[in-house]
Amino acid sequence: MTDENIDTSKNPSIDKWVWLLYRTLYQNNWSHLHEGFKTDESYLRELANEMDYMNDEANNVHPLNLAKQSMLQSKNQLDKFRQNFAVEMYKRQTATTGDVNLVLEMIKITIQSKEYDEELMVLVEDSISRKETEKKVNTLDQAFQLKGLNDGRPEPKYIMPEHIKRLVPMMLDEDISMAECIKNLDEEANNHSLKTKDNKGLWRTANDQPRPSIWTMDRWQSEMNKYKFTALNDYLIDSMHKGRVTLDERQRQRIKRNWNKIDMPEALMVNPTFIQLGIGTLKVGKTEVIKANKNLH
Repeated sequence: MTDENIDTSKNPSIDKWVWLLYRTLYQNNWSHLHEGFKTDESYLRELANEMDYMNDEANNVHPLNLAKQSMLQSKNQLDKFRQNFAVEMYKRQTATTGDVNLVLEMIKITIQSKEYDEELMVLVEDSISRKETEKKVNTLDQAFQLKGLNDGRPEPKYIMPEHIKRLVPMMLDEDISMAECIKNLDEEANNHSLKTKDNKGLWRTANDQPRPSIWTMDRWQSEMNKYKFTALNDYLIDSMHKGRVTLDERQRQRIKRNWNKIDMPEALMVNPTFIQLGIGTLKVGKTEVIKANKNLH
């Protein structure tokens, strides 16, 4: 098959694949400064889903697809991540079908090889116990998460609020205080309030961003507490992709004032070397990965 005959509609984007790796498994020189920088689990979920899609022969992803080639070049490390993540989601009872099938395959292999991995055997024991002790679990399919307790429930989507996405670059690129940024976004939201009384959600800002909604100060503070390190992490990585690999003194001081007094390095560096995630623990080195603080939509 020639390049002209490749069905690109089924080919995952190499840009999105690299975007995910930078936010999940690649090492950088600032994540050690605060535990909030540790990989946001919603990005781990996206990475796992992307791997499942490319590994599924039914999706017919072309072998020359750049994202698939990148995945295969680091197969051992990425497969280990995928197993670790599946076990962790299974333990939390938030596993997808792909997670469950992978965990069951791992259990099957450990039994066949007579290695009897202790953590996997605990999963088996706990799953069987759920059927015996939990009233809502009526079958082994439910106990082993092969069948959900709420069939038809859509998988949750994790979305960072547009306000926070816009707030961080406003603060750091325009050297504006958080209070002033919030004031500007609130004014923009108020400018749209009359227009949207009968047409809510359809108006957009001039730069084609989703229009801001009106937040209380309590909402601003709670959302910043949830998302500020993920948003800053995204900002730093996106800056590097745009060729801005240094932070000036004003940016570093503004980060220090608003992000728990951390001292950012002047030069930003990302090393395409994979961090190690321990099975079932989702740990980076000796620091536990932080749960995603996301609204479920």
